[in-house]
Amino acid sequence: MVISDTERNVEDEGPGWKRITLLLVVAVSYLCIGAAVFQKIEGQPEIDRRHDLGAVIHKFLGNNTCVDITEMENFMSKIALDSDFALRTLRNETISTKWDFSGSFSFVITVVSTIGYGNMAPRTKEGRLALVIYALFGIPLTMVVLSYMGQLLTRLSTKVNRLKLCSRKPVLNKVLNMVLIVCLGLTMLFLVPAFIFQQVEKWHYLDGLYYCFVTLSTIGFGDYVAAISENRLSDKGAGDVYRIVTFAWILFGLAYVSLIISYITNVFVKRTEQVEKFTKDALEGEIDRLQHELKKTKNTMYQKASSVKTNVKNKSWGKPQADAINESQNKTGVQLLSVSNFRTV
Repeated sequence: MVISDTERNVEDEGPGWKRITLLLVVAVSYLCIGAAVFQKIEGQPEIDRRHDLGAVIHKFLGNNTCVDITEMENFMSKIALDSDFALRTLRNETISTKWDFSGSFSFVITVVSTIGYGNMAPRTKEGRLALVIYALFGIPLTMVVLSYMGQLLTRLSTKVNRLKLCSRKPVLNKVLNMVLIVCLGLTMLFLVPAFIFQQVEKWHYLDGLYYCFVTLSTIGFGDYVAAISENRLSDKGAGDVYRIVTFAWILFGLAYVSLIISYITNVFVKRTEQVEKFTKDALEGEIDRLQHELKKTKNTMYQKASSVKTNVKNKSWGKPQADAINESQNKTGVQLLSVSNFRTV
């Protein structure tokens, strides 16, 4: 079995089905593990919350027998559309629209960055049509901006990576520079912003870290949203500055997280390529060894066949002499004659 150079080039240019299959198996396994983990963590607490909510509803209906269940369902469905607005109405607080300029600016940022918290969404047909048209042009433009910002951060990381914190050991120096880059990024984009959100939004610090990651990874669940119109800052000017800083943080954070995710992806891809190359080299080496053994066996058999052929050609095969033939015939005749005489007697 011989693999030509043309066949090898075709295999190298192919889609790499083995690699794709391996990555799919790893990805599906990772998803299954994640589903099992969150099922274990979040399943029972959700059932407990539903039991508690059911108890509150039954208690309310028991204390207010004049309330019809159908009316209760309609009432709750209306509240579910905007629970925060309903709560502020119940408290008789000042109601301000989310769709002022700052709120709308917050909304378009979540659209073009593909975060999509879900806390704000157009309810009118005109608004939904405008969203589709706006996002078609806004998302590619934002991706270009993030790409240039990523290049800027790459240059900064390259300069940091050239620092000689430990000049005597280049490998250790490279590791220290990488740790410095990661620590600076985590501090400026996660630890400090989480502390600010803790102070302004009155969240727990871990909730602030959770919000930072969910936002900068563009997961955007929407359970925590910073810098909305009804934020904790009562002063209008301070609130506007807070929103501007927040969304500047989002843009730089998206670029930084994209670099980190790209780096991790490249590590996985290179590792997969190394495994594939190792397997391919081992297989080709085994094939070359088998080809060498077959060639060696073929040469040995050819040499033996040539030796036998040479011996056959060199051996003399003499013709039987006429006297010997006659003598054999005479002996046979005498024997037959003796048998005939014996029978006659």
